[in-house]
Amino acid sequence: MFGNSETLEKIMPQKVISYTDPTLDIWARFMRTRNLLYKVFARDLRELGIKPEQLGILNILKKIEGPVTPAMISRVYRREPQTVSVNLKRLEGRGLVKLVKDLEKRNMIRVEITDAGIAIWELGRTKTAAVSQAFKVLSPDDLIQLSLIIDKLSDSAQQVLKSHS
Repeated sequence: MFGNSETLEKIMPQKVISYTDPTLDIWARFMRTRNLLYKVFARDLRELGIKPEQLGILNILKKIEGPVTPAMISRVYRREPQTVSVNLKRLEGRGLVKLVKDLEKRNMIRVEITDAGIAIWELGRTKTAAVSQAFKVLSPDDLIQLSLIIDKLSDSAQQVLKSHS
């Protein structure tokens, strides 16, 4: 898949414990990098008492026009419904969102961002210095390529999930 072993050696540093499948090695490196970047962002948000995924939910609530349901958040954020529910309960407990029963469809919940939630969202959006610092090693062209690769992987993973359902 990756050509000769010399090419593989360039993309597979020796410090990585190798799986038998080079794709799994890349996946493992990707996940370790994701975890490190998550920690960087989580530290920046700690003073606000919010986690990156909770800021992501607030961002969705700010960006989507009209009524928003937990199921919509789950689809947009590509997270399991129970994960979204747990985070919504935590956000509600802090007064950052309101969970409101839909008057027309009584079994449906609508999620609304509160003024306090908007304030935290605005502050959270400014907490990007450390993440930006980590990404400074990438040129503008690198960032474009990374974005394209992420989109391709995301779309492919979505298709694989659908085919396994």
